[in-house]
This record gives sequence, C-alpha cells and structure tokens, in this order.
Amino acid sequence: MALYSEFETKTSYKYLKQIVNILYEPICILGGWAVYLTANDNFNKDQGRNYLGSRDIDLGFHINKNLHKVQLKNTTIAKSLSLLRKEGFKPLGFRYYKEIHYETGKELSPEEAKRTPTHNIFAMYVDPIVDEIHPSFHEVFGFTPADEQLLTPVFKDKQYRKELREFNKLLWIPTPEILLATKIKSVPNRTRDEKLVKDICDIYALGWYSGKKFQKIKSESRNHLNPEDLTKLQGMLKSEKEVFQKAQIAMDIDAETIKNLFENLIS
Repeated sequence: MALYSEFETKTSYKYLKQIVNILYEPICILGGWAVYLTANDNFNKDQGRNYLGSRDIDLGFHINKNLHKVQLKNTTIAKSLSLLRKEGFKPLGFRYYKEIHYETGKELSPEEAKRTPTHNIFAMYVDPIVDEIHPSFHEVFGFTPADEQLLTPVFKDKQYRKELREFNKLLWIPTPEILLATKIKSVPNRTRDEKLVKDICDIYALGWYSGKKFQKIKSESRNHLNPEDLTKLQGMLKSEKEVFQKAQIAMDIDAETIKNLFENLIS
C-alpha cells in the first residue's frame, strides 16, 4: 500500500515542474522531492521501482537579516511568492496552495471548491522555507515563514549543495548529510501521521541510496546536529513501535531492515 496515492504524487510532481519553470535560477528544492532527486536512481537500480514521491513541494530561500524593508521586497523570495500568486497559488498561513479535483485533476476555483465534497479535493501545498527569519518579514509579507538553519551552509558554501539541471533549470539540492540532518531533526516533532512515516522512509533512503556510504553520511550528518537531536530521535522511536511496520508497507522493505539502520544511525 502506497503512503500517498499515485494521483497525489503525480500531481505534486507535475506542479513541481511547473513551479520550477516559472522561478528564477538557481531554485533550491528541499523535503521529500529533494530526497527523491537524491536517492531515486540508486533506489530504482536496487529495488526495481521508483522511490516514494512527495505530496508537498518545499522551496528553500536565503534571507539576509541585515536588509532594509525596501530591500526585502526585492529579494528572490519576494519575487518567487509573487510568481506563485500569479500562478494561482493562494496563501494560507505560511503555505501556498491550490485545490485540485481528485477525479479530474482540474484546478478548482474557490466557488467550485465550496461545491465539491472535501474527499474529492486534493490540497496541493507549496512551502517556502528560509534559513533565517528577517525581523521585518511578517510586516512585509504578512506571514511568518518556516525556517531551517541548516539551509545556511547550502547557500553559503557549494560543498553543501548538489547542483543539477532538471526540468531545464538549475536546481540546488542540499547534500545528503544536510538532508539527513533535517530529517533527523524533523521526526521528533511529527505527529502520528503519514508525514512521520515518510520521514522514516526518507532517512532510510538517504542512508542507503544517496550515493554516500552509510558510515560517511552518518558521520557527516552529525556535524550538523546537536547530541540531543539524536536523543530525541531515539526517544520518539521507542514510543512509536509501529512506525517501522508502516514504513515497510510504504516502501516494501522489511521492517527489521529499516529498524536496524536506525539503530546503527543512533549508536
């Protein structure tokens, strides 16, 4: 049983291509699609099928906290958010979204969405994520963005990013150890839903299929983590005994094999 429906991941991939097409290069991709772009080739060679797709689209942005408010309005993130709105994405908190009809794949207007049963609507989310939150960000943009400090080295030092040309655009993907560190930090904050299971799957995929040997990515990821990050991960997994079984169902990889990787990762 797939973690997400084929409709959801195919729709998300379709909009990933569309969004990449309208944004200015380089475009930083994070989250599930970054893991997919990192691990899928090796996963496919080993397992004979593609790795799990993502449902949401995460975009990374660098923010210089010393910019004045006027300058902030001319940053890459300001231009990108404007382009997303022109493309029909609506703001909701710190996210942007479109409502898609599950059966037809058609984008729904607000009026159409009101007339459509909830179970027939797929909310396609785009999450802009910054490395640092500018003091005037909320005043300028009207919301407080999600932030991830591990993005800072990705933008400041090319050794912490992978540059690839995909969809005819230059993409920046955090290196496997950065992605792994973000996932390790993320797991303890997840609720008991499919996002937790997806993080478990992503950690496994990065551990075995990123192109780096496990011990190397394990060691390098720890350079970007605090000791308590691993302690929190260990505590979370002890209380979530069924999560490896759920990951097995999602990836069709034995639960004990997944569990062993995590025990080696934490040790």
